[in-house]
Amino acid sequence: MTDKAQTLPNNNGQVKLQGNMGVGALVMAVLAFSAPLSTATGFIPQLLIYGSAKGGTGNSAPWIYIICLITLGFFSVGFAKMGTVMQRPGGFYAYITDALGKKVGLAAALVSALGYSLVGFFMPGLMAITVGGLVESAGGPVIPWWIYGLIFAALSTLLASMSIDFSAKFLFVVMCFEAAVMLVFDALCFFNGSPAGSGGAGFSFIDFSTGTLGVAMLFAMGNFYGFEATVVYREEVKEPKKTIPRATFIAVIGIGIFYLLCAWGFIAHFGANKVTAVAEAESANMFSNVMAEFMGPFAGHLIMIVSLVSIFASGLAIQNVGARYFYSLGVDGVIPKVFGKVHPKQNSPYVAAIAIGLLWIVLIVILGIICGFDAEYTYTRPNVIGNLFVTSILGTVAVAVLVYMRKNAKKYGFKAFHTTISPIIGLLGIGFTVVLCAINLNEFLGTSAVGSGIIVAFFVIYVAAGIFYASWLQRNRPETYLRIGRYDPENMSVEEMGEMAK
Repeated sequence: MTDKAQTLPNNNGQVKLQGNMGVGALVMAVLAFSAPLSTATGFIPQLLIYGSAKGGTGNSAPWIYIICLITLGFFSVGFAKMGTVMQRPGGFYAYITDALGKKVGLAAALVSALGYSLVGFFMPGLMAITVGGLVESAGGPVIPWWIYGLIFAALSTLLASMSIDFSAKFLFVVMCFEAAVMLVFDALCFFNGSPAGSGGAGFSFIDFSTGTLGVAMLFAMGNFYGFEATVVYREEVKEPKKTIPRATFIAVIGIGIFYLLCAWGFIAHFGANKVTAVAEAESANMFSNVMAEFMGPFAGHLIMIVSLVSIFASGLAIQNVGARYFYSLGVDGVIPKVFGKVHPKQNSPYVAAIAIGLLWIVLIVILGIICGFDAEYTYTRPNVIGNLFVTSILGTVAVAVLVYMRKNAKKYGFKAFHTTISPIIGLLGIGFTVVLCAINLNEFLGTSAVGSGIIVAFFVIYVAAGIFYASWLQRNRPETYLRIGRYDPENMSVEEMGEMAK
């Protein structure tokens, strides 16, 4: 491929996405995606429940994070190395297309766009629960959750439609507060220790005999989501060849350490044999209760406020990523080109961001107003389905990295560690998680095996439809087909066009 083919102009005549993010801003945007404080308050207690050994004696939650950290660390080696030579924007969309072909690439992009949209949908419902609880505890009126949800969906969409530099600054400030609170929590837990006879601060190895391991693994892997978004912002960072690999490794290691210490901190405070029971009894308030115990009621209220900002920041970060997948598909013309429009002043994919916001609003109306589901149902079920989609795409990228690195080893002088060892270790870990997720999906959704089967069937049909659509484009709109994966046919040689048309 020629150098010219690496850069694709916007098909709509608008300016391209632009930004000026450095390593620090990109890392903070990624960490905000994973929402450390929200994870500590809402998801790590769940991991402590599902990561317990049979009989509730001992807990393996820290070990699960260690395994995820090792898996994604090895995956990131090949992932980042591939990014130094595969320089087109588009994130997973471009990666998978280069390695596995345009049909698989288009299907993956469609899955990614929908998956991230569903993952981010946790924010309106969780914000509604948290804000509603604060208002009611202060003597305020009881307001239907969907009213809060609509407000926060609209506010997030407004910010997602603005410059990425503005979002990055907002997320940077939020992350500084979150990091400070979590470090204080860790210090308090470890310095004070656990009660006598509670099992102490040690954590046990994973109990593979428990049926909840798949649930725990998906929760933990989902907590890392966001690190892969570094490649999505290629057009909006300074020196992407250097910035993206550095930010990827810092993000993976930072997320792993944050959550490992937090899960271990809970065990150190309550004791390995007691922490599961506490998590089951007071899951939603576990983190704030510990802080209030050490620092007084004011600390508990402060945690609630910072958690609110954390939840919102996470939803915004996820919406930013999802919007850039819709944007890339719009630029390539495989969905209406209006999705590829860039705001002339904000340099943002504002149409794509608005589309996700409208999807959230429609889901709130259907699930909350028409069907009457409560907020907890609406923020957990779609999020689990989105996690399944994104984790599956992550596994596909692991395959793509392995294929691409081995195919281009001689061309770019890649070493065996980059082409074989690290991609295979990453693929095995991610593949194991995907399989466990599919097998234990009913545990997440709270449905029967039939309900889980319907979700898996929908996923398979959706992927098949994407591949079929790509085949249709190949026959009926060959120029659009050539653009799949953010390629530019106008700057490709005849030989390249022939190769890409396959």
